[in-house]
Amino acid sequence: MKTSYEVVVVGAGPAGIAAAYSAAMCGADTLLIEKSGCVGGMSTSGLLSAWCGSCSSGFYQKVRSLTTEKRVRRCVYSPETLKTLYLTLLNEAGVNLMLHTSFIKANVKNDIINSIDILGAGEVFTVKANVFIDATGDGFVARSAGVPYCKGRETDHLMQPMSLIFTVGGVDDSRAVYPTFKTHPDIQQKMQEYVEAGKIAHPAGHVILIEGYHSGTATVNMTNVIMSDGTDVADITSAELLTRRQVPQIIEFLRECVPGYEKCYCLQTAEYIGVRESLHFEGDYTLSENDILNQTIFDDWVVANAAFSFDNHNLTGSGVDKGNLKYNGERYTIPYRSLLAKGINNLLLSGRNISGTHMAHSSFRVMPISSGTGEGAGVAAALSAKNATDLRDVDIKRVQDILVGRFGGELPKPII
Repeated sequence: MKTSYEVVVVGAGPAGIAAAYSAAMCGADTLLIEKSGCVGGMSTSGLLSAWCGSCSSGFYQKVRSLTTEKRVRRCVYSPETLKTLYLTLLNEAGVNLMLHTSFIKANVKNDIINSIDILGAGEVFTVKANVFIDATGDGFVARSAGVPYCKGRETDHLMQPMSLIFTVGGVDDSRAVYPTFKTHPDIQQKMQEYVEAGKIAHPAGHVILIEGYHSGTATVNMTNVIMSDGTDVADITSAELLTRRQVPQIIEFLRECVPGYEKCYCLQTAEYIGVRESLHFEGDYTLSENDILNQTIFDDWVVANAAFSFDNHNLTGSGVDKGNLKYNGERYTIPYRSLLAKGINNLLLSGRNISGTHMAHSSFRVMPISSGTGEGAGVAAALSAKNATDLRDVDIKRVQDILVGRFGGELPKPII
């Protein structure tokens, strides 16, 4: 087994795949490590089937164009088709892939990660790299390396709720409705009544149904767990158990209360629960909600034209969080400095664990923008590794030229 690479990416969700793909396309000998048996994270194993938000990432735009179709009012994709596409793209780029392999710890000396220990098939391996990219979502590499962090919301360290996504069949497409927050108050009221009567385990309570990629199907985002820490194994185990108990209860509610779902049945539950928020790491720059609201165009941008609302789910119940700021819909950029991990010279953050505030995170955490941060991280990592350049000395203009010219991204749109 080969144990030394130029770039090692840990975590094969949307951010990690984009990072590994772009690093390899830039000529770096790249390894992508994933704990599961397939790639894609929440976009495949997690059963998310709709892209929330957007950005100008060439990788994301390519994936979206090859997988997504319009169904009723949403554009959706098949997680199974996406699995195959991801593997095809990674193979074409020449990425080395290790599945069923878990990260154990980072071995740090003099502010450098010399190597990481990983576990595969019951055996521990040590892997070296010039540059490491943390795409684990929860920032396990960064935490192990000693990068400073805080948990959840700055004021009380509460984190967004977790949800287990599942799909249903037997949906009558001619009559089915697809509620989300505040769109169907009558159905929402019935849901609250079911929870209050103990028919559905608390703290479920919101109704989000998404058009399925295939006719007669829908994706259900209605399970809910609050006051839980996705980086604590006891908490996340309890969350898995509670949400799986909620699934049949929610299906019964759909049959009895939602038009078009009278004969629905469970097709599939996600491989694991979805964690929206956990650790926020310190970088060279912490992206804030004001940066988003002001549509700041950073000189060192690596993600251009990002767009998504402030989408904190209720931290203490169901529905949306009352503290969310009003989003004006304008596009913003994410600076390279937010990917640079404080105190570690060869580690880049990507995905939802880049350096940002709790409120800013509620916007940039979504899959398209996570893909954008991964793509930017991959290009920067490759340039650093190939040219023996410190990450903080990478030519950011060259990174931007590659993102736009070679990968088909767009320049930031100026504020009008």
